[in-house]
Amino acid sequence: MGVILKYGSLLLLSLLTAVSCGNKAGTESLLPISRKALGDSTSIYYGDFKDYPADLPRLAIGVFDGSPDGFAVVEKLLTIDNYDNITGRPVHDGIADFGGEYIQILFDAANGPYGGYIDGGNIDFLKEQLIRNTIFLTGTRYYNLAVDEYQSGFKDPVKLVIVSSPVADLYGMNDISSLLEYSGTGVRAVGVIDAGIRKALSDVDSDGNLSVGVLYSSDGVPSKEYETAIRNMAADYGVDGMLQIFNQEGIGIDEAIQGDPAYIDTSATVARSGYAGPVSGISYNNLDVSLLDRYGFDYSGNAMLFPKGKRTISEVQLNSIENYVRYHLVSMVERHRRSGSRIPLASIILADCSFNQVRDIMEEVMRELYDYKRGGIYLYRTSISADFKFIDPVECAAAEAYSILREDGNLALRGEKSRIESFISLPSTSVPDDSLTVSGYMEDSFKYTRKSGTEDVTTKIVPFAPRYISEDVFRQIENNKETYLLIRNSLY
Repeated sequence: MGVILKYGSLLLLSLLTAVSCGNKAGTESLLPISRKALGDSTSIYYGDFKDYPADLPRLAIGVFDGSPDGFAVVEKLLTIDNYDNITGRPVHDGIADFGGEYIQILFDAANGPYGGYIDGGNIDFLKEQLIRNTIFLTGTRYYNLAVDEYQSGFKDPVKLVIVSSPVADLYGMNDISSLLEYSGTGVRAVGVIDAGIRKALSDVDSDGNLSVGVLYSSDGVPSKEYETAIRNMAADYGVDGMLQIFNQEGIGIDEAIQGDPAYIDTSATVARSGYAGPVSGISYNNLDVSLLDRYGFDYSGNAMLFPKGKRTISEVQLNSIENYVRYHLVSMVERHRRSGSRIPLASIILADCSFNQVRDIMEEVMRELYDYKRGGIYLYRTSISADFKFIDPVECAAAEAYSILREDGNLALRGEKSRIESFISLPSTSVPDDSLTVSGYMEDSFKYTRKSGTEDVTTKIVPFAPRYISEDVFRQIENNKETYLLIRNSLY
């Protein structure tokens, strides 16, 4: 053809160039690892999305978390019943909403807990890791053992990604959603905390005002991050008046649930050394002796510990799960009352999966406070809405996941038992021995200082097995009864 080109070839070349430039311009805002996943076939992160299965309904729902809380999310998917499975109407029908669905769960144990990256100022690596997890769930390969050089295991990709970690949601959700959008697969993502915030914001009053509480854990996302996320989303939900956010760090609740001896010791009969829970004082998260009548503490047995031979409240120690719950809820509501706000708390977001285990105690405490009288006056009627509710972000995420799958026509609607494939990340053999703990996981000094922008394989994803975790962590997983029933036969 020499220098002569047919007009049709010129036009085709121009169109291809325009499309290529357009895609390049569109993906410039993506993380480098996401661009590799979409377009660099030489990268270990390449997703090869062009061959993604078109039959999404038959695929699994993917869940990942840097803690065992991801299994609690799977438990919710297996048990929640908020919709009629035939019509999709929001009514109970006695059948689990996700009945018959396949689920994949990735416990990213080697790289969690994710809060360490925030504390260490290494957000870039955290974001990369969250994309790696997304690439794994949407991929088809895994290692059988962490010592393997090649990924010889095969799995199906997923049709939906649920980001169950609050840290991962707040710091990586936009990047995860952008990657999935550009992948052209039709796969979407749901964030647990985002879902909970959206539910809370729906309670805005007729004047555009809202008052909401956040009960968060000490090892999770800092309160300012929740507040920033709520405020950033507020305008989209009609909160154009006053927005008030009351945060409470629930120190001791999750720890007491897990039996941490620094917070609860069922064998103790007197105040002990090493106690890390609230003590009396005037600082934030200290016991306020003027509120003893409102705390409603349980003093029976050893639920409250006093120094030997003394009964002074100034030296008392909380020693029951219920008393930790009572302390924190009363503290939050009392701060609202003292603020002088006339916008009652519409809801409290339970920003830790474990808090939902003590929901019955929480409901009881809020009823007591709503009905509490002093001098013939209801002291907290202006602080607690008559329609007050606790918000379980996991339940909100499950509802969003159901709505998305139904809207997209991607529910499996199988008349069979659900199946679960469980995976866990482990340190690679490339990690130096002096950077590993005695349990075989990475030292924080190594884990949280890794550099972004490399293709170093420091962790590998393998089928989950109890031998990779401690007995305490395994008990947390085992407490998710329906989930455990489905995975136990594949664990050994």
